[in-house]
Amino acid sequence: MREIALAVGVRNREMIEFLHANIKSKIDFCKTIITSYSDNNFVYLLFACDKEFIVPCEAIIRDIIIDYIESVYKINYLKKRIKNPLCDTLTFNAYIKVLALFDRTSDESSLNKIILFNQTFFLDSFIEFRLTPLKQHWNNLAELSSDNLTLFNSGTFVDVIRFLINTMDNIVYKVKIVCHGDNFSVYNMKNKNARIKKIAECNNDLDLIINVLNSCPNYIDIYINQGEPYEAVSFLSNVFANRLKIYMKN
Repeated sequence: MREIALAVGVRNREMIEFLHANIKSKIDFCKTIITSYSDNNFVYLLFACDKEFIVPCEAIIRDIIIDYIESVYKINYLKKRIKNPLCDTLTFNAYIKVLALFDRTSDESSLNKIILFNQTFFLDSFIEFRLTPLKQHWNNLAELSSDNLTLFNSGTFVDVIRFLINTMDNIVYKVKIVCHGDNFSVYNMKNKNARIKKIAECNNDLDLIINVLNSCPNYIDIYINQGEPYEAVSFLSNVFANRLKIYMKN
């Protein structure tokens, strides 16, 4: 058996909770034993698996750590450093998300090289000290963004988001969204011949937008009830333009 240990300071317990929730469902095939415990200073998450599964097990754990850094830590980092111009909160949060996604491939390449599991992996210490080069890049991105955002009003701000979206590589062929009152079911299709797979249930507009942006779709189909206003649908229509189609539910 081979063990992998992750740890964070108790004040950053949410990091371990994120990792535990996201890793558990993806690592079952490795026949991995997962346990956690805490002492006065740290919370630990331990994995034990047979040697034959160690490579895929490490790859899954590494991917989830990268996902946390990209989808949680980086988002919060940029928010603290970019001032909201004269636009609504939904649009600003969507902009931060798009900005974080814009150079995701470069971030992932850098992170894959430095996330190693030779001993206990202290996640908060890793983020504090080993991410210095990435943080400098993010600081430059935030500074450039803040300088330019002062020029935009709410209308042209969406144009900036649209430009960033159009320059990113598509991850999936199509996203399908079905609106149910205030909730949204999100499905994706990786390519033209793939089956549509449900990926999320969203209970607010921002959650829906973030799930769609994460997929970086080439096309979007949205099914709504006639006469019901949806802020997220309006936003996505403005950003994806002729790549989005709206259908009225029967």
